Formats: sequence, structure tokens, C-alpha cells
Amino acid sequence: MNKNVIIGAILAAAVVAVAVIALVTYKPPQSPQLTPPGAQSGGKLYVYLAQLTGGQSVQMLTYYIPTSDGVVYAQLSNNTITYFLLKNDGIINILSQSQGGSYQKLTYYNKLMEICVNSTTRAVIAGESITLSNSQCTPSTSPLPTAKNFDELVLLVQGLPGPTSPSQWKQSGVAQTPMGQATIYTNTTDVPIMPGLSATLDYEKQVLGDGTIYALKVRLSYGGQVVATLTYTLKNITAVPNDVRNIINELSKNVVATRGGGLDILKVAEKIGMKFDGNWPAAVVFFDLQCPYCAQLFKYNYTLFEGHKVVLVDLIAHPDATTAHQRLRCLYQQDPNKVIPTLRILYDRFLAGDPNYTSILPEKQCDIDANAGMQLATLLAGQNVGTPMVVVVYPNGTYTLIVGYDPASIARSLKG
Repeated sequence: MNKNVIIGAILAAAVVAVAVIALVTYKPPQSPQLTPPGAQSGGKLYVYLAQLTGGQSVQMLTYYIPTSDGVVYAQLSNNTITYFLLKNDGIINILSQSQGGSYQKLTYYNKLMEICVNSTTRAVIAGESITLSNSQCTPSTSPLPTAKNFDELVLLVQGLPGPTSPSQWKQSGVAQTPMGQATIYTNTTDVPIMPGLSATLDYEKQVLGDGTIYALKVRLSYGGQVVATLTYTLKNITAVPNDVRNIINELSKNVVATRGGGLDILKVAEKIGMKFDGNWPAAVVFFDLQCPYCAQLFKYNYTLFEGHKVVLVDLIAHPDATTAHQRLRCLYQQDPNKVIPTLRILYDRFLAGDPNYTSILPEKQCDIDANAGMQLATLLAGQNVGTPMVVVVYPNGTYTLIVGYDPASIARSLKG
């Protein structure tokens, strides 16, 4: 799962209304017969089918679970289930896990003029287990958003602006549903996109007599033309199953602020990359042979890494560079000591515009695990993946991530 997508969903600005298009495809199992509200005892789980129509048609199952700690929303895709808990004390916890074994848990909380997030992430890359823990704060004058019921929670998770209080909903009639008569409420919210262009979001919810929302519909329009409609329809109300209750119990525990996992990063990098012995701290350098900033790093700042453990990991952002990376790997297998000097010459020729800059590499092509390199980089940087990218790893397992050409930050980090 991509971490920054979750962060964006929670802290989305109003113009991210089109985030509904990002719903994950899900073919739902056959739902049990509808159960009238109030028929179950104990904690209740409300099962909704979410459907998106418009440019594409997708659907998935979602859960809504009121708890003593706050309100829970979950969405199920083919391979992943993600739970959101908005706690009564203002903290937001998110837990996501996939059938492939990846796991991520995040805790968002407010500090003075900041929003902070602690995270724990587990994944398997190149057959190796990796566990990362992190903590960071971002300047913000706005507190974390809150939600107290189903419709507020859906709008928050999907990054949709809209009614923020009951008074903003207009009573607009009644509807007959399989679970009884419902009162219809509507709202229209305009979202400026750019000067002269706005998006219109038309909301409708159908509320049963006991306050349960039977249906929630969001219609997105531009210039009077409907481009997408997102609809949540209640399929069942049941007692919370034990496995879901266990997940909620885990979700209610906040992630403690730590920063670790660097040794796991180094272990995976050494398995898939080119490693060179040296002293701590270690530097894992993600590079692309058609990246001009990687070229500048190795031409002008290569001495930063002298004397340190270094691991070069292929992060191929330009597919045309794949063959060159495979040829460089053959050089590493033949004579590792020639790799960095050759890399500096190669990048110098690349910056000079030499179309045959890779001619100094062996003609033979050797296997590289480019997919694992991208997986590791994405795990670390999310949507901010770029080259060059340097991870400085310390002996105690802590690490520092530097994305982009920033030799000053690399130098500071390598000094410990």
C-alpha cells in the first residue's frame, strides 16, 4: 500500500474532490439478507457497498463501526483491507494489511502548530522481511479533522468537501427502502478549481427512522455535466465478528514515536544492489543511469561517500536505461573496484551529451532486480520517489532519508 495516498486522503484539500476516482476495484461476495436496524445486540458492524460510476465503474465493500473509542471506517479491495479509526481524543489511527503480507499502521496526532504521524510498516522485498518505524511532524495551523458519524467519516476518508454540520443538510422528501422509510437530505457544495472553473458536488443521504444512513450519494459535475457518481448503500447490519473486533482492539493502540529499521533496509539493499565495504554510517544510494542529478552527485560530490559502507541500488526511472544498468552489474561481478570510477566517467560523458556514453561498459548484460529496487524505494518515500535518493543508516538501526540532489544534507547525515 502506498503510504502517501492514505495521508492525502486524511489531510486532503477541498480541490481533491476527484479523489473518488481512486476507489479500488472489488468484486463483492454475496451479501447476507438485510437485517433491520436494532435487531443485533452488542457492537454493530454496518456493511455498505460503495459503487463509483462515470468514466469508470468500480465497487468495493466498506464497513462502518461505532465504538466506545470513536468511529471506524474500513474499505476492502481484492488484496487489501484498510481501517480508519477517528478517536474521541482527536487522534486518527490507520491500519492496512494485504494478503501479500504487507502491513502498515499510522497514528496522526496534533502538536502545537504541527500535525505529527508515527508509523510502523512491514513488508517482504526480495524474499527478505523488512520492518520500518518512523516519526515525523509537519507544520500546520489546522487541527486534525474530526467525524462523528458515517457520512462525515466517508467524506473525510475520500477527501471530499461538503456538509460539516447537520444544519447544512436540507430535508428534501422521503424514500422507501428495503429497511423501511427513510428521510432524504440534500446539499450542494461548489469547489473552485481555477479562475472561472468550479466543480459541483451534489450530496444526498437517506436516513432511516433510528438515524442509520441507508444510502449516501455524491455526484461530481463540471460545467453542468456529471462526470462521476459515488454511492454507498447499506447491505447488512450484523454483530462485530471476533476477527474484526481484534483488529479494532489493535487499531485503538497508538503507534509509539520511534525511528528504526535501517538495518533491514541495508540488508535488502545489499541483497539486490552493489555493496562496497567501509565504515559506519552506511549509505544506500538509489541511482538511475539517465538521471542528470545522479550524474552531478557522482561527478561533483562522490567524495562524500569515501570511507563509508556504500550500497548502490538500481532505481530505474527511465526504462531506456535498463540495459546500461544490466551492463554495469556485469562490471560489478567482474571487478567491483572498477564500478565507482567507471560510474564517474560514464556520468561525466552523460552530462557532456555524449550519445555513446555507455560504450565504456561491458557488452554483456547481467540480471538485476529492478522491481525490488522500486519496491524498496517506494516503501521508503511513497509518492516522493525520485533519483538520486540516499538512505544513511546508523549502527543502531536509525536512518535518514534524503530524496533528490542535496549534497549538504547527505554530508550532515554521514557525519552522524
